[in-house]
Amino acid sequence: MAGEKLYMGMQLYELITIAAILIGPLAAVAIQLTSETRRRTKEQQTQTMRMLVSTRHMPSDPAYSTAINMIPIDFNRNRKVMAAWKTYIETIMFQPSAENAASHETKIYTNQTKLIFEIMKCLGYDLSETDIQTSAYAAGGFVARDNLMMDAWRAWPRIANALEAQTDIITPVQVAEQKSRPNAMTAKQPRKP
Repeated sequence: MAGEKLYMGMQLYELITIAAILIGPLAAVAIQLTSETRRRTKEQQTQTMRMLVSTRHMPSDPAYSTAINMIPIDFNRNRKVMAAWKTYIETIMFQPSAENAASHETKIYTNQTKLIFEIMKCLGYDLSETDIQTSAYAAGGFVARDNLMMDAWRAWPRIANALEAQTDIITPVQVAEQKSRPNAMTAKQPRKP
C-alpha cells in the first residue's frame, strides 16, 4: 500500500502537494479579499460614527444629516443599530404640539444618545450612554451660529410674505402713476416737414 498509485500514477503525498500548491494561493486571495472588505466596512462605519458624534449638537449641520442617512448603508447588518436608528427617525419625524415640544426635544436627545451608544458598541468602543450625553463638547460660537442659521431659515417665509404684501400695496400706486405720466417712447412727437 505504501507505494500504491492512487490517481494518474501519483501517490497520496504527491496529490496532497499538488492540492496545496493550487489551493494555497486561492485561499490566500480569498482571505485577503475578505479581510480587506471587513477593514473597509469598519472604516466606513467609524467615519459615520465620528461624523455623527462630532456634529450631534448641531443638527442643521449637513455632516450630521449625512451621518444619519449613512447609518442604514453602513450598519444595515446590525439589528440593534438599525432598531435605534428607526426609533430616532420616527422621533424626529413626529411633529409635537406646542405643549409637548419640550418633552419631545428630550425624547429626541435620548434616542440620539441610544443610537450613538449602539453604534459605538458595535464598533467596540466602551462608553456608557451617560458618558455620551455628558462628555460632549460644542463650542458656544458654533452652537450660536447654528441656532442663528436655523432662526434665519425659519424667517425666510415671513420675509417673503412681507415682500409680497409690500409689492401688492406698491404695485397699484405705481401703475396709476405710470398711467398719469406720458411715456417718452409712446408720446406723440410732432411730425417734421
